[in-house]
Amino acid sequence: METNLQHEDLLIKLRAKLNEQKIKLWEPPYILPDNGITQSLQELAAGYSNDLSVDQETVVEALRELQLHSIDRSKANAEFKETGCATFRVRATMPGEKPRVMKVQRKLEILGSELIKAVADGIGVTDNRVKLIFNGKVINTTQTLHEQGVKNGAQIMALVMAETPEEVKKEDTMYMEMKTTRDDAMLLSECVDDFDDDDEYMKLEDQSGKAVQLPASERKALMVGLALHERGRAAAKNKEYSLALVLLLEADRHFSDCSSSILNTVDNWAVLQLDIAWSYLCLNSLSAASDAANRLARAERAFRNTYGEDHQRLIALKGTAANERVLFMRLYLLQGIVAYHQNKRAEARTLLEKAENEMSFLRVEDGAVAGLVELGWSPGQARAGLRAVRDPDGAHQYLVNATERRAEARRLHREDRQRRQLGLCLDGSEVKQQFVEALIGMGFSRRLATLALRNSNNHVSDAVRLIQEQPEMLVDSDVSSSDSTQSPRSDETVVEPDEKLILELSAMGYELEEAKTALKWSRNSLEAAVDLLVEGGGKMQAEDPANPSTSSGAAARKKHKKHRRDKKRKERQQALDRLSSAIKADEDDHLDTSLVEEEQFLAQYKSLL
Repeated sequence: METNLQHEDLLIKLRAKLNEQKIKLWEPPYILPDNGITQSLQELAAGYSNDLSVDQETVVEALRELQLHSIDRSKANAEFKETGCATFRVRATMPGEKPRVMKVQRKLEILGSELIKAVADGIGVTDNRVKLIFNGKVINTTQTLHEQGVKNGAQIMALVMAETPEEVKKEDTMYMEMKTTRDDAMLLSECVDDFDDDDEYMKLEDQSGKAVQLPASERKALMVGLALHERGRAAAKNKEYSLALVLLLEADRHFSDCSSSILNTVDNWAVLQLDIAWSYLCLNSLSAASDAANRLARAERAFRNTYGEDHQRLIALKGTAANERVLFMRLYLLQGIVAYHQNKRAEARTLLEKAENEMSFLRVEDGAVAGLVELGWSPGQARAGLRAVRDPDGAHQYLVNATERRAEARRLHREDRQRRQLGLCLDGSEVKQQFVEALIGMGFSRRLATLALRNSNNHVSDAVRLIQEQPEMLVDSDVSSSDSTQSPRSDETVVEPDEKLILELSAMGYELEEAKTALKWSRNSLEAAVDLLVEGGGKMQAEDPANPSTSSGAAARKKHKKHRRDKKRKERQQALDRLSSAIKADEDDHLDTSLVEEEQFLAQYKSLL
């Protein structure tokens, strides 16, 4: 990597000199008809060699590289105007190999999948091993290049996954996990209020541990984005930066569906921008400097909105901004590196110095970390405690206090959530939790107990009488409070059984009338109809579902409803278990780093400056 950076450093300096002197290498006297090296180019290289203290032959080769690139670009522009065929410069990053640059020509009207195939064929890999990234987004296979904003002369990054059987299997597994992560998060986002208060994955918290309430319209996008972000961070920790970048960009796509007011409430989105820029750096993707610069600028603004000017809002919440300095250290480091690649050397030097100052503050003694680990804290928690309070004993107490504060914030949130779920009585007073528990102890369901207390204004004896003697006064316990104004039968509108589904059930061996009845009761859900038929031992009476007064009809409907509810609850719990086991980490894991990689990058770029 050092050699690549030194070569890039030379190109940056030469571009600056050429622009300053307004020299056009693609015009005479620097070109020949046979495309050879002119005397003027040799003389130009000699002058730059003296100015930059670089070997003349090396300067000639670098100027020649810039010249050929300019000539190719000029030809590509002319060809695009004449034929409409665009030229793309693709930089392929392959595991264990030097990056490969290739030129691909295609019409802008082709689908993304066709460009992927062209790149895959050019480097000799299968299509499913290639992901193309343009302007900070993964190229969609089902949209045209024009629809995705790809233009003639675009520089495209190609991520090529490893090809050994073991690694292919691992990556295929990870892609399936990405899809599972997205599907699980979408499922859970629709029913977050149904889970126990201890399911902390399902909550979004601010810096104090207080839960952030999400509007339903944005909850799904945000939760899917958070899940994919955590998956991407896990891949980056394992040095799988190609996969990490794909996951992180997918997370960013979901975050973009959320309002800025939500994104400014927590720091997740800003951290995501840092993580994407970090992945670009680790992949040595110099062509992504512009996208990285934009992301870092957005991250800086978001941190300011979240933490306040000079971190005063953060300090008011947590008492210290010590650990969040990790984020600013990475921000300054990445901004300095981007500035270097944009030939803003004075700005780069200033930013790298700021990053170095933050690193000096963040360094902690390995022995002190080990001592806190022995007390039961993770290495990340130990570093966090020591950065907040330099004394090991004080760090331990800081971590204890921080844990207690977060637990208290969650306790208050649970109590508030329980109050909201219980609702209000007819007289406007709050339903008493202790009365609900008392009725549950008598054998009534929580939902029925809550409804009875609402209707009896918290009088337990009246609530019991309502349940036992006047249940018709209570809303169906399976209908949520938000639907309490509906008729309990509003979701049971009779539908005509679908002919195709009748044929499918008949092909499975069920009688025609039984199939029709099952489809009526299940509202044309094939899966639910099969469940009903299986539960009935393959036999169902052909009753009118619009008149469920008969005991067998009502019993079948109730049993089917319970079966669907239990099945959905099981699916949700399985989704929660998968997500919890896959991405569970320290709550402030994004604030932890051993500084090893950051110090290596800092040393490399300081040497270039």
